[in-house]
Amino acid sequence: MSTWNRRAFLSGFLGATASCIGKLGLDSSSPIPSYSLTFCEQCLAPSSSSSSNDTVCAVAVVGVRIVCLLLMIGCNAVMLGSFLDGMNESGSVAASALSTAANFCFSAIYGIVLFHESVSWLWMLGFMFILVGVWLLSTVNLTTNTAVKVEVEKRKKNS
Repeated sequence: MSTWNRRAFLSGFLGATASCIGKLGLDSSSPIPSYSLTFCEQCLAPSSSSSSNDTVCAVAVVGVRIVCLLLMIGCNAVMLGSFLDGMNESGSVAASALSTAANFCFSAIYGIVLFHESVSWLWMLGFMFILVGVWLLSTVNLTTNTAVKVEVEKRKKNS
């Protein structure tokens, strides 16, 4: 992987984004459904019928959840296409490592920023090892490896 594989990195970002959208929209403890319910109730407050307001707001919350589900599916579809393009660019091992590392990184960022998750020093150490591994994979020059393989094949034919 002599050049930086943007598509594999993008697939990791999209995978983390899809899971974040899924958690925000579909988790019962997520703030998105409660925000949409509160917003709906505030918009319909002047209305007189409270039972019809409850029904409309419940449908609105379900609609928000469906939109989040569709966004999650869309992100996953684009992620899969990007990952396949990334594998064509640099091979399956390098693309898988880069995509997984990017997914891990962005999942951590989403977790810390949006869900207020804590990160231990041991987690940070593991993350640093992942980054070093991706860096090592990115320094491999595919043209050099191909040239070495061609030379080995020539020597085998000559012997």
